[in-house]
Amino acid sequence: MHRIQKIRRTAAFIILTAFLILTACQPAATQPTVANTKPEKTTASSQPTETETNAAITEEDPQKTGEASETKAPAPSPTFTPAPTLSDWRQAPISPKAIHKRVLDIYAEGQRQGRDPHSFSVIGDCQAIPFVFMGPFGRGALEPDPAESQLWNAINYFDESFDRWAVTARGGFTAASILNSLQADPEECKPGETPLTCEFRINNPAYVLVTLETWLDPDTIDRYEVYLRQILDTVIAKGSVPILLTKADSSEMRDGTHVINPVIVRLAYEYQLPLVNFWRAAQYLDNYGIDPEREGFHLSEAGYKLKNVLALRALYQTWTFIQEGGAGQVAAGDASPTPTATSAAPEPQVTKPDCESGGCVFFGRAQSSDGVVTPAGVYAYHVSSQTLTQVLGEGYDLQDVSADGTRLLVNHGPYLFEVNLNEGTANLVSETFLYYGGQGAYWNEDESEIIYLDETTPLQADTGDAFTLFPTNRDDTLVFEAGSCSGKDFCQSQGVYKQTDGGKPEALTGVKQPVFSPDGSLIAFLNPDAAKAENYYHIPYLLMMETSGGLGTQRTLYFPAESGFEVYPEVDSYAFSPNGDMLFILYNVYSEYYERSERLQTYLWNLDNGVLYNFGDLEGVSALLEPRFAWSPEGDQILLFLTDLTEEGKYRISVYLSDLTTGEKLILLDEDILTEIDYSYLTNFYWR
Repeated sequence: MHRIQKIRRTAAFIILTAFLILTACQPAATQPTVANTKPEKTTASSQPTETETNAAITEEDPQKTGEASETKAPAPSPTFTPAPTLSDWRQAPISPKAIHKRVLDIYAEGQRQGRDPHSFSVIGDCQAIPFVFMGPFGRGALEPDPAESQLWNAINYFDESFDRWAVTARGGFTAASILNSLQADPEECKPGETPLTCEFRINNPAYVLVTLETWLDPDTIDRYEVYLRQILDTVIAKGSVPILLTKADSSEMRDGTHVINPVIVRLAYEYQLPLVNFWRAAQYLDNYGIDPEREGFHLSEAGYKLKNVLALRALYQTWTFIQEGGAGQVAAGDASPTPTATSAAPEPQVTKPDCESGGCVFFGRAQSSDGVVTPAGVYAYHVSSQTLTQVLGEGYDLQDVSADGTRLLVNHGPYLFEVNLNEGTANLVSETFLYYGGQGAYWNEDESEIIYLDETTPLQADTGDAFTLFPTNRDDTLVFEAGSCSGKDFCQSQGVYKQTDGGKPEALTGVKQPVFSPDGSLIAFLNPDAAKAENYYHIPYLLMMETSGGLGTQRTLYFPAESGFEVYPEVDSYAFSPNGDMLFILYNVYSEYYERSERLQTYLWNLDNGVLYNFGDLEGVSALLEPRFAWSPEGDQILLFLTDLTEEGKYRISVYLSDLTTGEKLILLDEDILTEIDYSYLTNFYWR
């Protein structure tokens, strides 16, 4: 999964955040490695001063914060706060009177794990995005009162955290969203990552401000506590100190009784964590800090200002307490696991599938446990008998399949093998295969040589090394995607390049996700420049041109308009028919308002007459979960392997068939061929 550059998201930030607030929530040319197909067989001041640490954090008249200087009284010395049961959550102090020693243990564990002591993150909804929360300090729109000048030390110390966008803060987020991989930002997060674990990998915070204020379903609001506990347990286990905030509004009240705020206060006391009782502070403001001209949820300007100041105070108080508590500083590091090669090449144990009569669909499978992607084996699905065979076990992934379906290119990490299914044998091709991208190896036109990416002799472009190859079906032309990778299927793309006859790679400007026709004469692709802030970076149309004809042969395919509020469809994937006269297309009809896929739409484009045929659709989330499809060798059928979620929250893969001869569209052929608790998706996919 390739990511749009961060700078493009930043450019869109100003446009999108304002909308959310108003609506709710040159190196020398190198060549790929070529192997013949008969290799030998091988089985500001970073520390607060004492005076600053003892500066008061008062609560008598919170409306004065940021508006007028306060009279300070010495803050109490840090003492161990017990976990009492409050008779009324409303009486919880506005700011922490003291910080419990437990935060020292949490912080110390985080430093052992490599958390960044200069980093904090925010978990919340539209009222927690940096446009309105903490970000005003970062961009100078809000400053501490002169009487609280010590707070500047926290602003300087946590400088970069204030105005950056957290993947755990977004309009419409609830406590459940933070733990749901389907809600993770697809531009920033790995497949299967939740927003929470994605945020830790990206920003590695030592502190986390938790301000989750919404729950969309009134009938299930009791589950808020269940999810908040899971969030706190995860944050604490990762060694980050949570700081909780109550909310000012009462939009979720039941029969006049608050539901969310009591939970926040109770868990803060139970877990012995710093708490900001913003609700209590907001009682001093006009209309209790709520914008009177809106729906009763969003804060007024004074409400946002007060919430920011109280959060900064709590962050400063917690930080200074930890520094005084003697928690050692440990250099921050990347806590993400780094794949390492095993000491010796594995010996593939090959199970021969029965692919007589109708052939087999071959595919690799990957499994993501909270963003940690591991290959989960190579499979063959016999279409006629609807039988699934695991050809190779866990750790193996599929790269290519020979035209007759008797040989496979597979890898186990950096070890690339050619597998002969008839003989049940495997030949080692390379021990230094680069396996991070989507496809890194394939056979040439007559299948006499293997083209693959090698870690020791990288294929280099101006913007980085090649990590994915796009088979062109022409031996004189190599097309690849370049950039950098930090893990399997998690790469930052810096463009698509073409290399001809081993020359210097040249950038293919305006080309993304290229797919070539079987004879190499046509290329279908997306225009990356069509991904703009106003369409939420979704690309809604497809381009095609002759590979030797240039822009004069370019054709643009626009799809029928989709109805619905904030619906922004995008082209997901596409493939030419075996004879190259048709193109089958998967189209994701996505709702930004609901932040989910509404349905998967399929189209068939007849390239001879230019007619676009509607070839069926399926409602649900399958368009978001790496859908895969392949043409039959005869070109009369299309098989789709689609993932959905069961009622138990498991990931289930089922098989659907579309038939060009009978006109049948998206017929359920085989339900639930694979079910996993962790997010599971298919990699390279072939029907032979």
